[in-house]
Amino acid sequence: MTRILAGCAGVLFLVLALRGGGSVARAAGSPPMDGPGYTEGGATGGLHTAFPGTPLVKEAQAAVEAARGGDPAAIRALLPFFATEDNEKLVRFIATLGKKAVPPLMEAVESPDAGTGETAAALLGELRAKEAVPKLVAFLKSRRPRRYAAAWALGEIKDPSTIPVLIEALSDGNVGVAKAATRALINIGKKATPALVAALPAASGPPRKAMLRALEDIEDTRAEDAILAVLESERNPVIQAAAARALAKCGTAKSYAPLERWLERGEVGVKVECAWSLGILEAKPAEGALRKTMEHEDVNVREWSARALENITGERVLYRDANGKMILPYGLYR
Repeated sequence: MTRILAGCAGVLFLVLALRGGGSVARAAGSPPMDGPGYTEGGATGGLHTAFPGTPLVKEAQAAVEAARGGDPAAIRALLPFFATEDNEKLVRFIATLGKKAVPPLMEAVESPDAGTGETAAALLGELRAKEAVPKLVAFLKSRRPRRYAAAWALGEIKDPSTIPVLIEALSDGNVGVAKAATRALINIGKKATPALVAALPAASGPPRKAMLRALEDIEDTRAEDAILAVLESERNPVIQAAAARALAKCGTAKSYAPLERWLERGEVGVKVECAWSLGILEAKPAEGALRKTMEHEDVNVREWSARALENITGERVLYRDANGKMILPYGLYR
């Protein structure tokens, strides 16, 4: 199913994502938050896809009216309606309550009902409730279902003290939790760079790849040396490719020579990412190496070499496609 975020209601992603047990793609075309390996607990009914502005059913509207005064019990009683009603409308209502909604939501985070805990955590993130950080950290570190919502909320709150917990969550056995933690670190931004750089050398496998992804999106050149070390020493070509790609946003002229070296030596996926980064960095010294890989046997290497050369030279560059025809690459840098 498709992720739909409407207006200011970013929390919709959290309250909708797993209602149908399917995958919900996040921004920038990345993998879904929860794929086939999702194990955090079953969904509680089908995804409600009401168009924003759909009138609430009588019972839900009555629950909204009861909660207008900020009564904690009434606010908690509203949470189950997020599973079946117009979520955007309900999120906006909770936003009007502001700080009055925080204490009952903090209590609801500990609910034995998975959907209630998930919704409460997401709403605390939407409200940027710093006082909820201890509850959300405890939720994230637990083995309870749908704890990915706590990672998302911490990313919205952006409390630097939660960075170590979020880095630890990159090693969570649940792919949804690890991906939510990655996005949370990206959301926190450059304040997370020193801790990610410190953790990167000892990491391996998916957590190391997640750290590289986070650093790529954070775009902080302070991470350059640590990423270069991974590029030079990593034996897994998938993770090595992730390091090469991260240098597109974290690298400087210092990265030109290592990227050019692995453009020549690396496996196909590594070569493609090296070409990508050299193009993004507009690495003029690598022009000769990229013209050589224009003749590589793999069409993807040829295409991305052509694309990189276009970005470096400012001129259109033809490459030989899989059928031997000379064509222009799509201008994905532009």
